Amino acid sequence: MNRPLISSRQQTPLAMPIISEDGYIRLLPSQLKAVRLIHLISGLDEYPAETTSCGAMPTAITGYTEWISHTAPAITIGWDWQMQTPVFFKRISEPRSNIMLKAAGSDIGPAKTAAWIEAYIDSLDWEKSVLDCIGLRYSG
Repeated sequence: MNRPLISSRQQTPLAMPIISEDGYIRLLPSQLKAVRLIHLISGLDEYPAETTSCGAMPTAITGYTEWISHTAPAITIGWDWQMQTPVFFKRISEPRSNIMLKAAGSDIGPAKTAAWIEAYIDSLDWEKSVLDCIGLRYSG
């Protein structure tokens, strides 16, 4: 069932995006801002055990997270993160997504789309969802 994107601020339907032949869902920046994503999954990166002869070595806890919309077609955004101390998360990669933003009827390109998506991610309160998920997933 196709549901129009709804702006939480205005509660008015936005034009329904479609999946293009190249796999992108093309949106205007205003449509991206109106998308409500939900947490799908997060996990820890797994590294093979390194053998060292002696001494300590610096380590980092890193992982990934994936988010999805309730719209049809589904918009997905994922990125890598690093846990830092005191416990907080920092996004450490460009986003992976099926979105291509457009303006004036043309694509704005992958680099500008990634910058917009990064700003969008940074406006989300994603860290608690990631911490809760990895706590449940890796406990016991």
